[in-house]
Amino acid sequence: MEEDIITKDINKNMLKKLDNGLLLSDAHIEILERYGFDCKKYASIEELIFDIEEFLNEEGDSDCGDLDWVSADLSERNYYQNTNK
Repeated sequence: MEEDIITKDINKNMLKKLDNGLLLSDAHIEILERYGFDCKKYASIEELIFDIEEFLNEEGDSDCGDLDWVSADLSERNYYQNTNK
């Protein structure tokens, strides 16, 4: 039983490549869909991050902590993968 829970949690957070080339986990997709984001329409992770940040700025102080987590997670991964060091 405990192994099933661990396996489900790992699978939910494992990155998967979507048809449009974005790497997102099921957890990211679930949260994004909850807020009305269609992950398939984005051509780049930068576009998705931009739209998330626009949404968060418009919402102001509302409770969007999970969406804020997605934005921070995607931004950090994008920085380390796509920034010349």
